[in-house]
Amino acid sequence: MTIHQLSVTYHQEEDRLLVRISSHENEEFRLWLTRRLTLALVPGLTKTAADQLALQTQGGDLAAPPDIQRQRIVENFRKEALTYASDFKTPYQAQDATLPMGKEPLLVTEVKISLLKSGKLQLVFIEKLPEPGRKVQIAVGAQLTEGLLQLLNKCLKKSQWLKSAPLADLQKAADPPETPDPTERPRYLN
Repeated sequence: MTIHQLSVTYHQEEDRLLVRISSHENEEFRLWLTRRLTLALVPGLTKTAADQLALQTQGGDLAAPPDIQRQRIVENFRKEALTYASDFKTPYQAQDATLPMGKEPLLVTEVKISLLKSGKLQLVFIEKLPEPGRKVQIAVGAQLTEGLLQLLNKCLKKSQWLKSAPLADLQKAADPPETPDPTERPRYLN
């Protein structure tokens, strides 16, 4: 599938993000992202996008400067360049596209992210329900990855999900649990 357009919008009444992906083959895939899944997805996607950008720039002359600070500046510059090259002004064109997954958007319960040797980022959105689940698999280049991150971050601000879950709490949730001190007495709530 060759992606033509990507849209991420916050739906307040559903308290979810609707991701719409249209292809050059005139297909459209619709995905619901919940708050919990989105807040877990963004940090992982950000890290993998940085790895994707580093993999893409490894062969270049500016990719491996001896100074780490200069390397970070170069990476940030490349991220900004990819973001500026993206077209955020053209509205999503809702066409009479075929909906291979049906009219109802896929409720994403799991996302698998992997960086391919080709430099593309593979995203597999999975819906696990009691019935046989559906899934959508896409592969995106660095520019589209940065564009997706921009759209997700804009929707996170609009949804105000980050205000109700401070970043420190999000990081704690992502960190492995601390090992309890064996000398400390257990506490119970009665």
